[in-house]
Amino acid sequence: MSGWKGPLIWITTAAIFAGSAYLADKYIPGQHLPWKKLDTSRPLGKATKSQILRMALSPPEVCMSLARDTAGFETIPSDPKEGPSTGEGKDVCGWETARLVYGQDDIVLAPGEANMKCPLSISTYLWTREIDRLAQERYGEGLAKMHHMGTYSCRRQNGNNSGRWSQHAYGNAWDVASFELTDGHLVSVRSDWTGEDGDAEFLRDIRNAACKVFNVTLSPDYNAAHYDHFHLDMGPSSACR
Repeated sequence: MSGWKGPLIWITTAAIFAGSAYLADKYIPGQHLPWKKLDTSRPLGKATKSQILRMALSPPEVCMSLARDTAGFETIPSDPKEGPSTGEGKDVCGWETARLVYGQDDIVLAPGEANMKCPLSISTYLWTREIDRLAQERYGEGLAKMHHMGTYSCRRQNGNNSGRWSQHAYGNAWDVASFELTDGHLVSVRSDWTGEDGDAEFLRDIRNAACKVFNVTLSPDYNAAHYDHFHLDMGPSSACR
């Protein structure tokens, strides 16, 4: 009988695990379960970031299909971008697969559309929707425009002449400066981050929401170089400041 104790323990443990997984799968919303595929119709959850990561590590067509099929997401495939043919950035900058993002539903990007690597575009979609929700809760107005400083720039980090290349060099990062609501109210990182009113709280809520979907989120709390914008990227680093 003693020889059965080991196998019985393993069988019991496996049964408990399988039963727990079944109940979790049935009763816990998918955005909280890391083994579920990313569904852009779901709200943000505890597992959203890990689901984005798994999608980003999949073949590019997985993300491209998700972007194409996401309701209300105004985006098309970008043409491939080649970096410089000589000198700095040669064989480094640019991309093969990316999305050209215009906005979503009634929310537009200003001064215009932006090229983004596909996982960055999906994170942007989810973040923008969350900003709209937060704006509705705080102001009773939705988000109308995202004022940004662009995505692609063939350069190294912090404008250095050497060292690591910026995620901007791959269209894998973007900088956002302000948020315009449907009544015309403008909330600016530069003007409102240091305030003590609802706009400053709103910006911090936005920053915290960004940390749930982007690998790197940098605000004015990070350093003086980010006094007027949020830097957001899907590079290999991890930061929420």
